[in-house]
Amino acid sequence: MAHDPHRLTLSASFSRRLRSPVIVAVGCQLGAALGLAAAAYLLRLSELPRPPIWLFVIMQGALAAALGRFAGLAWWWVPLHLTLPPAVLVVQAAGLPAWIYPVGFALLALVFWNSAGDRVPLYLTNRRTWDALARLLPEDRPVRVIDLGSGLGGVGLYLAGSRPDSQFVGIESAPLPFVIAWARHRIHRFPNLTFRYGDFWQTDLAEHDVVYCFLSPEPMPKLFEKACAEMRPGSMLISNSFQVPGAPPDETVELDDRRGTTLNVWRM
Repeated sequence: MAHDPHRLTLSASFSRRLRSPVIVAVGCQLGAALGLAAAAYLLRLSELPRPPIWLFVIMQGALAAALGRFAGLAWWWVPLHLTLPPAVLVVQAAGLPAWIYPVGFALLALVFWNSAGDRVPLYLTNRRTWDALARLLPEDRPVRVIDLGSGLGGVGLYLAGSRPDSQFVGIESAPLPFVIAWARHRIHRFPNLTFRYGDFWQTDLAEHDVVYCFLSPEPMPKLFEKACAEMRPGSMLISNSFQVPGAPPDETVELDDRRGTTLNVWRM
């Protein structure tokens, strides 16, 4: 029986998003809320004294945190689960207008759109790292450089201005950061820089001499496999902070910044 490759790709992408930490965390909060709602209903039927609302809020955070750990979420989700219900209660007590909630949710979705599927949050590269990247680029010839997950466009704008002889591409799948990067480019108008909206997994890395990324531990093994399959001999993969298990970098550049940044360089 023949299968539609496009449909299989969409199905795999949808399945990956369902397993994402964000979706799991929301499910834990909803599960905790439903469980406590059932407990409150039973207390009401039994005519026992109802606990104060703040106690229910604390219990929901604790139960959601426990469910999250059971579901395999990282430990740092625990404080997020614990603080979310009290934060909602405080916001409600402040009497803010109802339109703030959907607007706030929409803004978060526009910024962290790709976090749900690829588990890549918005990390911004600092200026000291821009300088280090510029020094890593070959100086004896023009190069083609792509920034995977280009965020607000800082890397591309800096490198395009410092290396007018080379070509730079930034690709971003989160809508709001892409729009900001595009707007910044409209102001500076570097002719050797392009920002693209899209999925870098669908981008052929073979046409680039240097591939830079600042992603997360989750996609690095898959990205390294893609780089080895597509990148040409002599090209470089540079990862900010995150390494590949079982594939030590050929070179590391440690920066004396507040973050303690390390650039990991693989030479294809």
